[in-house]
Amino acid sequence: MATSQRTQRRALPIAGTRPSVRLDEQFARDLAVLMQTGDDLTTAMRTAVGIVADMYRTAWHHQSVPVGTAPTLKAYKFVEAPPVVGPPSLPWVTHEGPTWTPSSRQTSTDDARRQAPPTPPQAVRRPVGTR
Repeated sequence: MATSQRTQRRALPIAGTRPSVRLDEQFARDLAVLMQTGDDLTTAMRTAVGIVADMYRTAWHHQSVPVGTAPTLKAYKFVEAPPVVGPPSLPWVTHEGPTWTPSSRQTSTDDARRQAPPTPPQAVRRPVGTR
């Protein structure tokens, strides 16, 4: 007769404890990729868990999936640097168009495509007495 095994209860993590995590081949390879940024093992694990936890919180907050259900990531967007906190500077607008100031920060990919501010058109000089 088979003995019934108690299922292991999943305890919530406790701050300050040292969890034991077994590294299989795939987990080790994934951590090695994260550590190529110069992070140590602990920082790499914290970063990875933080990213996934934020994804779960966002999915639950927007009710994409029920709370307690793991969402599936469909798409993501890369940025070169973390977003800057605070409102972006806006351009000055004149009858010749926007004038971007040095403090104007990019707020979208459209802003990233813009080139240096256009130079104002040169005045056309006409001979005296002509229109």
